Amino acid sequence: MKAHMENLNLRAAPELPAHDALIAKLRDRISDLEEENANLRRLDEVIRRNARLFDAALRHSHDGFFLITPRLTFLKVFHSVLGNTDENLAGRHVLSIIHPEDRAALETAFATLLSDPARSVTCQCRAQDLHGDWCWMEVEMTDLLDDPDVQAIVFTNRNITERQVR
Repeated sequence: MKAHMENLNLRAAPELPAHDALIAKLRDRISDLEEENANLRRLDEVIRRNARLFDAALRHSHDGFFLITPRLTFLKVFHSVLGNTDENLAGRHVLSIIHPEDRAALETAFATLLSDPARSVTCQCRAQDLHGDWCWMEVEMTDLLDDPDVQAIVFTNRNITERQVR
């Protein structure tokens, strides 16, 4: 029985050096994870701050900013000087808000852009605002389809109605 008890005692007692090394390794790993978590929280705050800056800049901008597909469909509305929103334009064809007399000019400019994506193209046309009124717009188109962060055509526009009325 004494031999049996000695076997139990040997099995129950952990090897202290190996056990201490394991605990030290786990503590180091926990410390590394806590540091990584703190870095991620700081990064998250930087991203949130940049998003707030971007939103504020767009809210006070005199330019509209849209992402458009190669089929002339609204992909994303970041800011519209005509009061339109992503909810009422996303998925719609761009020409649906362009004055019928100006659609050909916009289509021609768009075709020019697609044939030479290295340059931006600008055109003037009338677009319908959220209330149904027609406003003269200057639209600049830039092809960023090959940019992996954008993968769309960027339309920036400015209301030039006052300039056209003079």
